[in-house]
Amino acid sequence: MMTAACVAVAGGAHASIIPVLTSVTAEGDLFRFAYQGTLAGDAGITQGSRLVIFDFAGFAGGLEAPSAFITASTELTTVLYPGPDGVLPSPPHDDNPLIPNLVFVWNGPDFRTSGGPFPDINFEGLSALSTFSGTRADGFTAITIKNNGPNIGTALYNVGTTSVPVGAATPVGQVPEPTSWAMMIIGFGGVGALSRRRRQVLATH
Repeated sequence: MMTAACVAVAGGAHASIIPVLTSVTAEGDLFRFAYQGTLAGDAGITQGSRLVIFDFAGFAGGLEAPSAFITASTELTTVLYPGPDGVLPSPPHDDNPLIPNLVFVWNGPDFRTSGGPFPDINFEGLSALSTFSGTRADGFTAITIKNNGPNIGTALYNVGTTSVPVGAATPVGQVPEPTSWAMMIIGFGGVGALSRRRRQVLATH
């Protein structure tokens, strides 16, 4: 069983995998959130290495991963790490049990598990669809394996912050409630009345 070699926030000397949102693009009525990942030079991946992006609001499927060895799925609650109690600092690292987390798990052969450190590797192809197009900050967590030094072969954990979808008043693909329609109609009527009054005032000058 692997034990924690260190705990570090993304950007530290021992970060393992860091996801960064690179684009949000429309796909029909949905929006694809695409992430670039960075595998740190002192970290390798082995079966079970994983990256979790918390609270991906409006999840609408379309999960993509850059390798056939990566299983992409969702879960409502994640076994949180690091820490003996499994609790991450909050916010933004709290895990809302009502919003799916994106989970990417490596199921391929060992990669860079010894002989490091190596140059960092940037990779693309992590993405998912959401009904929302807005963004907010939330947490991620990752587990890899240390590839050098006295703690070689032990687990590296890291946590950090990335961007995830955030809901709007009227999510894409949903119809406003009757009260919303009423407010909109009243608003349009007010604009029409104002413009008519302005034309009448201009006509008298």
